[in-house]
Amino acid sequence: MKKSNDNNALARSQRELFVGIRDFIVFKFKRMVVFNGVRDFTKMRFLSIELEKCENVKDLEKLCHTIYNQGTKHIFMMRVLFLFFDYFCKHLKVKRLRLLNEEMLVNFLFELAKQRKINSMAKYVMYIRQFFDYLDRTKHYEFYFSLKNIAFAKHKDNLPKHLNSKDLKSFIYTLINYKTRSSYEKRNKCILLLIILGGLRKSEVFNLELRNIVLEKEHYILLIKGKNNKERKAFIKREMLEKSLDEWVG
Repeated sequence: MKKSNDNNALARSQRELFVGIRDFIVFKFKRMVVFNGVRDFTKMRFLSIELEKCENVKDLEKLCHTIYNQGTKHIFMMRVLFLFFDYFCKHLKVKRLRLLNEEMLVNFLFELAKQRKINSMAKYVMYIRQFFDYLDRTKHYEFYFSLKNIAFAKHKDNLPKHLNSKDLKSFIYTLINYKTRSSYEKRNKCILLLIILGGLRKSEVFNLELRNIVLEKEHYILLIKGKNNKERKAFIKREMLEKSLDEWVG
């Protein structure tokens, strides 16, 4: 979706939309500064004044870029409003902004989704919804756009990359107390314990020989040959590994 370079005189509905976008950005910006680390509050006050008196969409975009570089990173998501402004000017022929309907907005989001990731679209929809809620609340437009159940903009949750400390401990003790039924399960149980408790890589476990697992007092010492054949040691408490290791070896 390419952006228009035409910043000449705007039609009435386009002007209404621009003013709404500008005022919404000012509204959000003042709250973002409070909750985000910024480098220069004096500069931010100056930028706030510049936003309020801005009369050109290109200048407004440049100001948002400057604000982003000053440390207010959430301003980046405002770009969806500029994309919508461009789409509105090119494709929507409405005489007054209040004649805009939800179907028109969904069509814009659908076109945008062809070029954006799902997670980005979920954030864009959130900001678009906030923008029109702002217009309803402060300028009495009565859009009341719900923008619900949009399949191409549903947030895709990523699985956690690691367990937190509590869950990890729970997993370890569940594994230690797991009753194995076959030599295959006993082997796998030991492999998992060596990886988790010793911090071993999968390849290091597979290359580990029993003679390299040495019991010394209350710890097992693991003699590991890692990357580039570099040797290192890992230590595991005896009570955490002994029973599982004996079950497998025995």
